[in-house]
Amino acid sequence: MTVTLEGSELTEPGDHPVDVPITCSITRFGLRSARFLATSYRDYRRLLHTANESPPDGLLRSAFLVEQPTAWFSFSIWSGAPRFSAGVPDHVDVARNAFGRLSFEPGRGPELWSTKWRLVSVTNNLNWDDFDLRGLIRDHGG
Repeated sequence: MTVTLEGSELTEPGDHPVDVPITCSITRFGLRSARFLATSYRDYRRLLHTANESPPDGLLRSAFLVEQPTAWFSFSIWSGAPRFSAGVPDHVDVARNAFGRLSFEPGRGPELWSTKWRLVSVTNNLNWDDFDLRGLIRDHGG
């Protein structure tokens, strides 16, 4: 796959189309009560620690994002298709524990959904601590 940089090298302001095998995964957890947010974060951090000890193939970065006291998102960026469940066995245990905290509505089920998105464009300001997305995009293009 190639990167379409249009001569900008991702330094110019604006939207930059890219063609790279990078996927973003987003999972939303709607909680029954705000008291479950801290427990969810603790489980996320434990799972992240386990993943750091034996990183699953392709995991580039992840984050715990809070929408409101009763809803949060797991956001992760992958090289290729996400493989978290297979790559980190503790993921299954953490997921099972999370189901008891989820809001549930008869006829709709638990308030939980997940999506996967292919990276198709970026802006020039790709700063995120020590995560070098600009470098990854360049690496996949050359």
